[in-house]
Amino acid sequence: MPDSTRFREILDRTFVIDTHEHIRPLEKLREGPWDFIELCRGSYVAADLRSAGMTEQDWPDADATPEDRWRAFEPWARRVRNTAYYQSLVMGCHKLHGLPEQDDVNAFSMPALTEAMERMRRRDDLYDYALTGIGGIQVALQDPHWQPFCWETEGDVLRAVFRINCFVMAPFPGQADHNAAAPHAFATAMDYEITGFDSYRELIGRAIEKYKQAGGIALKSSLAYDRTLEFGDVSRDDAARLYARGADALDAAEAKALQDYLMHAVVEAAEAHGLPIQIHTGIRAGSGDCRGANPSLLTGLIAAHPNARFDLFHGGYPYATELSVMAKGFPNVYLDLCWLPIISPSVTVRMLHEWLETVPVTKLLWGGDCGSVEASLGALEMAKRVISRTLAEKTELERYFSHDTAVDVATGILHDNAARLFGLS
Repeated sequence: MPDSTRFREILDRTFVIDTHEHIRPLEKLREGPWDFIELCRGSYVAADLRSAGMTEQDWPDADATPEDRWRAFEPWARRVRNTAYYQSLVMGCHKLHGLPEQDDVNAFSMPALTEAMERMRRRDDLYDYALTGIGGIQVALQDPHWQPFCWETEGDVLRAVFRINCFVMAPFPGQADHNAAAPHAFATAMDYEITGFDSYRELIGRAIEKYKQAGGIALKSSLAYDRTLEFGDVSRDDAARLYARGADALDAAEAKALQDYLMHAVVEAAEAHGLPIQIHTGIRAGSGDCRGANPSLLTGLIAAHPNARFDLFHGGYPYATELSVMAKGFPNVYLDLCWLPIISPSVTVRMLHEWLETVPVTKLLWGGDCGSVEASLGALEMAKRVISRTLAEKTELERYFSHDTAVDVATGILHDNAARLFGLS
């Protein structure tokens, strides 16, 4: 068995740039009871519990004692504690709250863990303390989708990205995207008047410019939750005619064509302002439907914008090999492992072996994609285990490349590659 210890030591000494998180505001985290059960409820574990048959009515009473809450929750926890979502969350509790390394969460550890979690949430410096002080995360790119057009973050470690879904999905007055972001409301707040198609297109550029001036470093698309990732080549004149007809006059194909054009406009603006664009690909949280989310559907968009930079998320899972081909062939495509290690560490090991044989090492990145500091620390722990194991196998078992090359891989994935892509020192 290859010894991954030396690579783990290197990873533990490496400052981390985390490409993607959704860590909730501290005020929100302080509402109501906060224990391991609520941590599960606000994380990907909830999706596994739904898959196991749990309903909203099965969640324990918030006013019950920690022991009674666990007694009600334990039968459900037993159904999902094999999953990487659950195990990584326990890892994060070990890391942040001192849960004994040999213990899972149980009726005996639950009360002390609850007290530790409540104490931690009283810290005003929670994010910097947990992510940087405990996790060694230098910068975490935060996707604050609950506060459209507000890019302020809590703590020094978090840097907001700008989610662009609304400009594609909600171009008409009165429309908003699935996060309630409305471009026309944003235009009003900017004292900018939308008089027609050209002024709406200009709004996209102005909004991205405003974000860049506020210190922004990346755009984010989660359009895979709204529609297919295939964006056709639609002319400006055709898009203008569709826009002029209004929302109610467009059928589904026509609405898609207008969206296609607007996505190209977003990418052009990103390129003009030197901002990489992060794009969700593959698996959708809580859904068994990944149709329309294959990263290969982005091929036309990427080919049309060779000077834009695309950070493609989640390893494209389950279309990871397709993403291998894209990152190998397109100089402007980066392969981001964010979320993937806590979906399946064994899949990540398998795919990391493939990516290290096919993709330039400077194009591999990692992010947690979590909603709490415990989950983020657990995701980082899982990523370190995956990376160190893969590198040990590559150097000792396969003798594929040297130790020095492996060190470059390790520090590149967790820090150097993201530092270059996002312009971070």
